[in-house]
Amino acid sequence: MLSKLTLKFPNNRKLPKPIFVQHLFIDTEFVNLHLSNHSASFKFSIRSYFSSWYIENHFCRVSHFNCMMRKISIAVLFILATFVSASAQQVVYSQNFEDTASLFQDYVLANLDKGIPAETAMDTLQSVPWFVERAGSGNNHGAIATSNYNPSLAADDWFITPAIRLGEKSILTFRSLSLTPGKTDTYEVYVSTTEQSVSGCLFNPVAGQFTSSNSNSFDDHEIDLAAAGFSSQMVYVGFRLTTTSGGDKIAIDDIKVTETVTQFHSLTFNVNMSLYTADSLFSPRTDTVDVAGTFNNFDGTKHILSIVPGTDSAIYSITIPGFIAGDRLEFKFRINSTWNDSIVEFPYGQPNRVWVIEEGKYTYTCFYNDQGTPFGIPENTLMDQVDIYPNPARNMVSVEMPANILRIRMVNLTGSKLLDLETSSGNPITFDVNSIAKGTYILLFYTKEGYAGSKKLIRN
Repeated sequence: MLSKLTLKFPNNRKLPKPIFVQHLFIDTEFVNLHLSNHSASFKFSIRSYFSSWYIENHFCRVSHFNCMMRKISIAVLFILATFVSASAQQVVYSQNFEDTASLFQDYVLANLDKGIPAETAMDTLQSVPWFVERAGSGNNHGAIATSNYNPSLAADDWFITPAIRLGEKSILTFRSLSLTPGKTDTYEVYVSTTEQSVSGCLFNPVAGQFTSSNSNSFDDHEIDLAAAGFSSQMVYVGFRLTTTSGGDKIAIDDIKVTETVTQFHSLTFNVNMSLYTADSLFSPRTDTVDVAGTFNNFDGTKHILSIVPGTDSAIYSITIPGFIAGDRLEFKFRINSTWNDSIVEFPYGQPNRVWVIEEGKYTYTCFYNDQGTPFGIPENTLMDQVDIYPNPARNMVSVEMPANILRIRMVNLTGSKLLDLETSSGNPITFDVNSIAKGTYILLFYTKEGYAGSKKLIRN
């Protein structure tokens, strides 16, 4: 018995939430459903319900309805929202523990029970609460903990994910496996909305309690985070082994958060380092570039940029997921993950870069410190009036500047201060660099309002 149903929707109509299919009970072997302008198709088993579709107060025409069936009868309302939303599902966070080069990177681990594993093979778990090892069939890896201690005690071992941004309708899925036949382990899942810590997790009620007893294959689990009260916010998910007795070893794997409503976007950050390389302020062989901003708590070590192939080591790039249109980002690029004012962008308290995300515009491109392009922070016109000569210099250096420049500071490339010079009435100032080692230095200029800009000075 074959049943086939093709639905055609009016052009440019959005699929609603939920979509209703009502009437007509079809008792067949299976039904194939194709949503012709939604790039999705579904196969249903017997006892599926079809007839007319109700969409945003408009009925849409059903065509090509051709089925051979044994029985047709009036039936009840069928909600298809789960099938349609699956086609628009986005993965906003995923951890399968297969990247063994960066195990538990950016996770928080807490060994609160301090238990001594009964098996010597689990000795590692005396100092850490979880570790990554093969679990299940093949070469699959998972996060593993033990509750089998000598002397016996209740397990209390945690791992807490990095920050995960939730949308309006986010679902948490994961798998668990008991590694010893006949043994059962219990564990809990928490969601922290404040910080990546045990106390942050315990501030909210437990989101789920589970028992893992299947030693043949992984059990699949799901938590509707929106239904649990967590939506459109940044969270941390904590897994806590809580077995009191009768357990042994447990594996957690394939942690995933998916979103079916909010449209998240990945943003690409590109920065051109060619001018800093030409000025010997950056070496592609030894130096790194990161981006630090409001989206990573200004910790750029989590987002190191990579050289774009074919750019002669000039352009560095990174793509970061988890943003939505309307987000307002503040950030700076940094060399070697330091806030040292001698090499960071827009030093000495200058404003951060600002990027307000617009639909369809998901790439940010600039020169480091905006050298060579007007994109970003406008140039201070005062600095156009500053003249340093000779440059390069061997002995005496003269600086001409506008009257509102009141102070000049000379620093080396590590930010160490070498000279502080007071100026007056815009008169040229001259100083001796003969005692300073050969190399590249930075002159910083200040007005009564504060830092105004910088110029490079070369001592040869």
